[in-house]
Amino acid sequence: MSLLDDSCAELPRRVFLKQAVTVASGLAIALYLPSGMAVTDPKAPAPASEFEPNAWVRVLPDGTVKLVVHKHDSGTGTHTALAACVAEELDVNPMTVQVITPEDPFFETYIHPIWKVFSTGGSTSVSLEYDRLRMAGATARALLITAAAKQWKVSPESCSTEEGRVLHPSSKRSLGYGELVGVAAHLPAPDKVTLKDPSQFKYIGKLRHKRDAAAKVCGQFRYSIDVQLPGMLVAVIQRAPVVGAKVVSVGSAAALRVPGVRKVIAIPGRPDVLGGNLEGVAVLADTYWAAQEGRKLLDIRWSDSTLAGFDSDQLFSAQAKAIGDPQAQTVNAMTQGDVAGQWAGAAKLLEADYTMPYKVQNPLEPICITAHVKDKAITYWGGVQVPSSALEAAQTVCGIDKASVTIHELVSGGSFGAREAKYWLFEVAYLAQKTGVPVKLLNSREDEMHALFYHPATLNRIRGGLDAQGKLTALQLHAVSPASPEQWEPGYFQRPDHMDYSTTEAITAWDFAYRPPHLQLNWVRHESNVPSGWYRSVSFIPNVFAVESFMDELAHAAGADPLAFRLANMQERPRHVAVLKQAAERAGWGQPLPPGTALGIATNQGYTSFIAVVARVTTVDGKARVEKLTCVVDCGLAVSPGGVEEQIYGGLMWGLGHALFDKLDIKQGRVVQSNFHDYRVARMSDMPATDIVVLDGEPSKPGGVGELGSPSVVPAIANALFALTGVRQRSTPLSLG
Repeated sequence: MSLLDDSCAELPRRVFLKQAVTVASGLAIALYLPSGMAVTDPKAPAPASEFEPNAWVRVLPDGTVKLVVHKHDSGTGTHTALAACVAEELDVNPMTVQVITPEDPFFETYIHPIWKVFSTGGSTSVSLEYDRLRMAGATARALLITAAAKQWKVSPESCSTEEGRVLHPSSKRSLGYGELVGVAAHLPAPDKVTLKDPSQFKYIGKLRHKRDAAAKVCGQFRYSIDVQLPGMLVAVIQRAPVVGAKVVSVGSAAALRVPGVRKVIAIPGRPDVLGGNLEGVAVLADTYWAAQEGRKLLDIRWSDSTLAGFDSDQLFSAQAKAIGDPQAQTVNAMTQGDVAGQWAGAAKLLEADYTMPYKVQNPLEPICITAHVKDKAITYWGGVQVPSSALEAAQTVCGIDKASVTIHELVSGGSFGAREAKYWLFEVAYLAQKTGVPVKLLNSREDEMHALFYHPATLNRIRGGLDAQGKLTALQLHAVSPASPEQWEPGYFQRPDHMDYSTTEAITAWDFAYRPPHLQLNWVRHESNVPSGWYRSVSFIPNVFAVESFMDELAHAAGADPLAFRLANMQERPRHVAVLKQAAERAGWGQPLPPGTALGIATNQGYTSFIAVVARVTTVDGKARVEKLTCVVDCGLAVSPGGVEEQIYGGLMWGLGHALFDKLDIKQGRVVQSNFHDYRVARMSDMPATDIVVLDGEPSKPGGVGELGSPSVVPAIANALFALTGVRQRSTPLSLG
C-alpha cells in the first residue's frame, strides 16, 4: 500500500490548450481540457465533472475546491502563502481547500519568469506569483458569479461571494461553488476582473499558522522518505571519495550475501553535465538497512584524482593571490567615483580580509527520491525543487522526452539549497532505468556530508579610507569565490556585463546599502575544482559578513557610533533606515548596559526586503554567550505573517550556525567530517532569546523572506564580540572564548 498523500495519487495527465485570454494585468490565463477531448477545437466545452478556469483553480461538483500550487514547499510555508493568494480572491478559506501540485509540471504557465526554468528558489515564490495568483482566483470567482447570475436571471453585479458560495442578497438565494460547475465550465473567461482592495482582505496579511502543522507535529505527515511502492528497491550509493576518482574494480560478493540485497550497480559519472554526478557504486535492497549493511561490505578500488592534494586550509592564500592577478577573472559589480585616487590622501586607511569556510546544507530530511522507468516513461516521487533538473536527468540519462515525465511532488523536510542540486536525480534515473522497478535513493547523513556541492569557502578583502573628520571617503571590496553552480546559468562571461549575480549578492547597485563618494565593488572568480552548490542566502552570507563587520571597524576608527556611521552613509533609503533605527531602539542601543554585556548591529537588503539585527552578548563564567537577537524586518506585504516570522526565526538560527559552528574541512581531497558529532550545527539549546518585528513597509507588494534572516546575524555577533572583548574576529566560526 502506498504511503503517499491523496493529493499525490496517480492522476490522469491533462492536455493543456494554449488558448490565452487577456485580463487586466496582462496575464494569460491558460485553459485546458482532459486528454480525451480534441485539442484542435479551442471552443470545446470543459466537462461538467470539474470546473477548471485556469492553471490554479479547480472546483468539483461536490463543492471541493482544489488549488494547484506549482512551487515546491520545503517546510517554509510556501504552499500556505501561495494558496492564500488564490483563495483570497476566490473567497474560500485557504486552510480548508486541497492544495495539490500540477500533473503537468512543465506547463509553460508554471515556468519561473526570471530564470526561464521550472524551479522554486531565490526567495521569489510569493513576490513573483502574488499578482497572477490573485488574478487567477478573481477570474474563477467572476465566472462562478456569472454562472449563478445566469441561473437566477439577475445581473452579476447584484451577486457576491462568501466562503465558497455565490450569494444574491436581495433575494436571499445562494449556491455553492460545486453546484455551479456545470454552467461555469462553459463560460468564456472575462476580459477584465477587479481585485479586492487590501482593506477587504480576510486571509492575506492575517494568517498565523501553516497548513498541515498538526499533521507534522503528530507525525502523520508524509515526506519523500515515506514513499512505498510495490516492488520498490531502496538504493544507497558509495560515491567517489575524491572528485574525479573513478571506479577501477568492485568486489560485490559479500554485499550480495546480505539478506535483502538484490543488486550492486556501478554508476558512471557525468562530468559532461554541469552539476552532474560523480562515479559511484549503488547497493539496492528490499530495505534501507539491508542496503546499508551491503554497502559496508563492498570492496571498491578507486583511481587517483588530481584533486587528491587539495587542502581547504590552503585555499584562502590562493584566493588572496587571485586579487590583482591579471589572469584572474575580475568583474566590477559597482563603481562610483575614483577609488584608486583616494588612498594616498586618506587620513586613516583600513584593510582587512574576511574568510568563511565550506558549509553543508544538512536538511533534516536527507536527499531522498523515488523513480520508476516503465514503457519509455519515467515517474518521480519526492521533493523535486527543480522540475527542470528532473527533466534533464530523464532526457540525458534515459532518453525520455518531456511528455513522458511525471512528477509527484511532495513537501520536503528542508532544503537550504540541497534540493536544488541535480546529481541525485541523475543517479536515481540511471538506477531506475537499469532495474526497471521503482527505486528509492536515500542519502544517509554521512552521504550528505560527503556528496560535495557545498557552499564554497570565500575570502573578501575590503579597504576603506577616512578623512580627518572621520568621514568615509572611499570603499573597495574584492569578493573572491567560485562562480555559482553553472548548471543553472552556464557561460557567465558570455554575458555583456560578465556578471554572476549569485556571487555578487549584497554588493550590487540595487542591494548595497552605502554610498560613499568613491566606491568599487568587485567579484574575483577563483575555482578550486571542488563542486559548489546552492545554499540558503548564498553569497549574501560572506558578503554581508565582510561589509557589515568592516563598517563597524570604520566606525570605531572614526570614533563614531556604529549605528550613526551607517546611517550617515545611506542615501535615499527610508525603509532601510527605518529597520535599522527600530532594531536599535528595541535592543536598547545607546542605553547603559550591565558590566560584561555588549551590543553589535548589522543590516542587509535582499529580495526587495530589508532587515536589521542587533546581537546582545554577555560574559558568563569568563566565556561570551549570545544572549539575545533583536530583529526588525520590512518585507513589504507579509502575505502570511506567521510564516514570515517563522522564516525569520529559522534564518536567525541558520545565521547563528554560520557564526559559531558551521565548518567543513577537506584534507588531501577528502572531507574530514562525517556526521553531527564532528560537524556541529546550531541546536535549540544554542538559540538565544529573540525579538522579531515585521513592519508593513510596502503594503501593496510582498518581498522575499526565505533567505533574508541569516546574513546579518554573523556580523552582528562579531561586532558585539569586538565591543565586549576588543578583539576583532574576521573568520568564522567565531570564538566565544
